[in-house]
Formats: sequence, structure tokens, C-alpha cells
Amino acid sequence: MNIGLEKCNYYSEVFKANKLFKNISQESINKLLRVSTAELLPKNSSHINEDRVLYKFHIIISGKLKIYNVNSENNRQFILFILKENDVFDTISLLDGNNHHMYYETLEATEVLSIPVFKMRQWMKENPEFNSALQIYFTNQMRILESHTIDLALENVPTLLARLLMRHLNTSTNKIEFINNLSHDELAGLIGTTRAVLNRHIQDFKEMGILKVSRKNIEIIDLEGLKKQAKS
Repeated sequence: MNIGLEKCNYYSEVFKANKLFKNISQESINKLLRVSTAELLPKNSSHINEDRVLYKFHIIISGKLKIYNVNSENNRQFILFILKENDVFDTISLLDGNNHHMYYETLEATEVLSIPVFKMRQWMKENPEFNSALQIYFTNQMRILESHTIDLALENVPTLLARLLMRHLNTSTNKIEFINNLSHDELAGLIGTTRAVLNRHIQDFKEMGILKVSRKNIEIIDLEGLKKQAKS
């Protein structure tokens, strides 16, 4: 087993907690683990690229990774997704077999299991329950991307910023989670703007008494004011 026998039980439990594998038998999970390779990628690693995802399918065990594209002339980036534990990639290349021109970078130390695509496809034929779960997962991603695209086309930056914060707000603490440790460049990339423009609107929200901002930490002071900016 590529991942080593000592971690087999650990990964097996991780799979059981993943909605994609909830209806998969232990025998089938073990079979998939036997063709999987575990990797620990350091923070800010770009080791995974478009050529690699054409031949390997990845399951995130822990950590955080962004999928993005970038304009090489001005170095401006647009982030499509930030993936975390139990997420998988690249679903598009897995399904259609074509190259998917995107960039991948870890935002923190990230552990992944990689599986050769041809073996993953063979395993999927033997486990149609996974195909149904993957279809739901992929559809949810496309709905998120659809909503995001519409917002980018129709809304201004303050509204986009407010909606981004609302999506990641823990209402019990008024703290922003999941994206709270991202750089302002990355936050800007999530709403299709630049760091300078983002900083200006964060400052506006601070002056309006909506936000309290410290080093890579954003706290909501006026939730109703944020909802008004988000038009929700």
C-alpha cells in the first residue's frame, strides 16, 4: 500500500467522514487506498499543476488550497475556489479527460491523497454510488461558480466584499472563518478586484463601523450594516 500500513486506518476513517464516500463499502475504500499516494505539501507550494491533474485525481485530507488563474501581464489573479478537507480536484479533468488550464497553490500545509486517473475511473465503474455523490458535489461547485459569476458581472465591489464576508460569517461569534487568514491579495482575487481597491473598501467599512480589522483577522461589528451593503 503506497500510503503505508500505519496510516491506513486513519485515512479509512477520514473517507468515512467524507460525504463522497458515505455509501462506499470498507472493502472498496481499502481498494482505493491501495492505489493512493499520500503527500504533505508545504504552505505556498505550487507543486501541483495542470499537467499533473490531468493524470492524477486528488483528495484533500487536511489543509487549504486555492484554484486560480492569473494575468501574466499585471499579475492579477482570480480565485475560482478555495478547497479544504474532504474536497477533491480536478473533477473536470477526471470526467472529460482534457487538460484544465488552472493554477493550484496551497494556502497552508496541506495533505492530499493522489490517485492515478485511469485507476480512479476504473474504481468508479465498480462503485456507481460514488458517481452519484460526485455528481452532487460537482453540481454544487457549478452553482457556487454560477452565482459568483453573476455577482461579478452585476454588482459593485462593496457589495461583493460584503457578500464574501457574509458567506463566511460565524453568526455566534461575529468572526469571519475559513478566509480569515488569507492575504488581502487573495481576498481581492476572490471578488475579482485588486488589493488596492479591496483595501479602500475595507477601510470604508471600518469607518462606517461595520468591521474591526486586525492582522489577518476580520470581525463584524455591525451585522445589519453589513447586510445592507450585501443587499440581503
